[in-house]
Amino acid sequence: MNAVWPRARGGAPAGARMKTRCEDFRVCELPAVEPSGSGEHLWLHVEKTGMTTRDAAVALAGACVVPEHAVGYAGMKDKRAVTRQWFSVHTAADEAPALARPGLRLLAATRHQRKLRRGELAGNAFRLRLDGVEGTRWEAALATARDAGVPNYFGPQRFGSDNLRNAVAWLGQRRRQRVPAFRRGLYLSVLRSYLFNEVLGARVADGSWQRPLAGDVLLPPAMLGDAAEPAPTGPLWGRGRSPVEAEAAALEQAALAPHGELCEGLEHAGLSQERRSLVLRAPDLSWSRDGDAVTLAFSLPAGCYATVLLAEAFDLREPDRDAA
Repeated sequence: MNAVWPRARGGAPAGARMKTRCEDFRVCELPAVEPSGSGEHLWLHVEKTGMTTRDAAVALAGACVVPEHAVGYAGMKDKRAVTRQWFSVHTAADEAPALARPGLRLLAATRHQRKLRRGELAGNAFRLRLDGVEGTRWEAALATARDAGVPNYFGPQRFGSDNLRNAVAWLGQRRRQRVPAFRRGLYLSVLRSYLFNEVLGARVADGSWQRPLAGDVLLPPAMLGDAAEPAPTGPLWGRGRSPVEAEAAALEQAALAPHGELCEGLEHAGLSQERRSLVLRAPDLSWSRDGDAVTLAFSLPAGCYATVLLAEAFDLREPDRDAA
């Protein structure tokens, strides 16, 4: 299956190396919930280096002597990076655990009344260093990305090296092939992301990804940071009637027509339809240059990808593009 979609403004004007070292890619979660300081769940603010979020959760479960399902987190973070995020652990222990695993450091501990849920974050703040950057044309491309936005694709990290192929295979035999809950959730997310990207790719191709069509469902500016205009949305597929109508509905139906089995499988899996902005904006994007190195700082809403923002200006080369 194709997992490459059209760019909004043609090819990137410059190449760049990303994640040469973990320290070159720093991410800090922007929480949506402030822990109360009391409750049956221990909330831990953790810095991890060179480690997947899943591995960190397993390490925390072991340190707290609880099953993995007692650990919660809001989102998956890159492996080849230094990332700071919150975890919750359902435990009666009075003290925070001692973390002996290299690459995992406890920053703070408090308590809250409930588990931290997936998707429960406001966004992420990034500070990245790119190496091997040549020329200056990329600066105009970055300025356009900052001011006008980019297509809000799910990034290559979501699909990994084999996640999409494995997800499609699993969907076709899910009644016979049971997988762990974590793997099932990953496969469903991968399939929804693929279908969303198919719709967005069709709208990038016809130039309507920023422009509302008749019958579109729009996200208001208040949900898009500093955006001055509402943004059209695309489907996160599942059960229920699609809310789009007219021209927008016709385009979505055409883009999804080759994927009827995937749509049906997601409906049978019990997911409900949701909407996601077609436009990604980063109005606080800033950068500086030192020789062939460029340092960038910006924040993005939850579920959005730094690599997608930067791909409009740079042809990124990464040592490892596997999912976190």
